[in-house]
Amino acid sequence: MSTQWYYAVEGASVGPVDQVEFDGLVAAGTIRRETLVWQEGMDDWLPYGRVSMPAMQAPPTAPPPFLNGSTDPARADANSFIGALKDGFSRYVDFKTRSTRSQFWWWVLWSMLINLVSGILDISLGMGELGPINILTSLAMFLPTLALSIRRLHDIGRSGWWYLIVLVPLVGLIVLIVFFCTKTQEETNRWGVPPRR
Repeated sequence: MSTQWYYAVEGASVGPVDQVEFDGLVAAGTIRRETLVWQEGMDDWLPYGRVSMPAMQAPPTAPPPFLNGSTDPARADANSFIGALKDGFSRYVDFKTRSTRSQFWWWVLWSMLINLVSGILDISLGMGELGPINILTSLAMFLPTLALSIRRLHDIGRSGWWYLIVLVPLVGLIVLIVFFCTKTQEETNRWGVPPRR
């Protein structure tokens, strides 16, 4: 029987970890009685407090999918110009998964184009550069942009809290741009499987 364990953190599967590391996570309190765990030989995910070693049966070859976290939630065309806009608005409150570089940068291009058009409309209607149309479109784009930025950070294995580095003048923006340009993490991380490219 395998001694490789998988455990759940914030709706995503983490692992495999060996028995020694697993015991360390239990001792540290990372894995508690209610934490869902899986090991080869178990039929399904169980709370750690309910795992009984003799009850295990024939091992499957891979862990069962965990809470729908084993698939990429992005649209199939999310890495295209039009698809990135649709995906950005359809996942505007998704702060828990991952997004690719192309999804992010296509969205940035859309944001710039939409802000440019709304600014031109405001000027042509005599309302100034920051008129009501520009303000409303900026507000409409804020939450999807924030969600996409956090998903992009997740895609390179960083917490979404790194987004707050933008509050550091100039340096923070440069660091974020570098993060947003970083290649996708090839392996599954705590925010899900690698997105389709």
